[in-house]
Amino acid sequence: MSAKVGRVDHPVVAVHNLEKTSEQYTRLGFVVPPIGKHREWGTANICIMFPGDYLEIRGVGDPTRFLAGLDEFLVHGEGLSGVAFNAKSAAESYEAGRASGLGIAPPKHLNRRLVLEDKTLDLHFETVMLAHDLHPGLTHANLVEHLSADQLRQPGWMDHPNGVVAFGRLVGVVTDMEGAAGTYRRLLGAAHVEHVSGRIVLTLEEGADIELITPAEAASRGDAQPLRGDAYIASATLLVTDLQKTARVFERNGIDFREAREMLAVDPLHACGAHLYFKQA
Repeated sequence: MSAKVGRVDHPVVAVHNLEKTSEQYTRLGFVVPPIGKHREWGTANICIMFPGDYLEIRGVGDPTRFLAGLDEFLVHGEGLSGVAFNAKSAAESYEAGRASGLGIAPPKHLNRRLVLEDKTLDLHFETVMLAHDLHPGLTHANLVEHLSADQLRQPGWMDHPNGVVAFGRLVGVVTDMEGAAGTYRRLLGAAHVEHVSGRIVLTLEEGADIELITPAEAASRGDAQPLRGDAYIASATLLVTDLQKTARVFERNGIDFREAREMLAVDPLHACGAHLYFKQA
């Protein structure tokens, strides 16, 4: 058995200053919606939307309230700090995980309020936290069920000048490949875990996949982040409609990037610590 884990719903980038981040990600060519706030937590965020997934950029709104580990992560700087997987039913995922003997918490309600020019969005979720040892290489992970999915994407929010339409891959670093493969077989089911040639690929039937690599491989790609320890999210790849158009946006906006394995790699200093790659869809 396994937990009922769906596609990658959204990776998370942790940042110190959401206002400055909004300006920077606009320069990267994204349509950046206004900042929202979690009513039950002390976190605030920006959600950059794509048709099937999105990028959450999370910052501290109220440091006196629950921050879901955000403050601890930011001690070592900004960057990719976690991933949320979709759950069609948070309750069913929890029951399946519990029946499988997994470290999984009961669903909790979360409300995100977002003030727009013409209306206020009250977005509601059920979130299920996973024990830290259930997601090696992903820093932080949880499941999320959207209760107001019809409001999540507003007109114009997906018309990104850089042409991004989806995530293609997340890359995490682990040192114990055998242990990580076994853990993900328990979480996802053996059919979704491929362990060959010193790396692991996790396939989730739709949306982005996940690649787990060694610290040495991360270093060879230029994505090593030793301050994060020996298990962390190293990078994320976004799919675009026209890679040349994406490059022109970067050049016009003064974004430093390089070509890497038929992709464009943005300097993490220009993406608030996140190692981002852009690839032709």
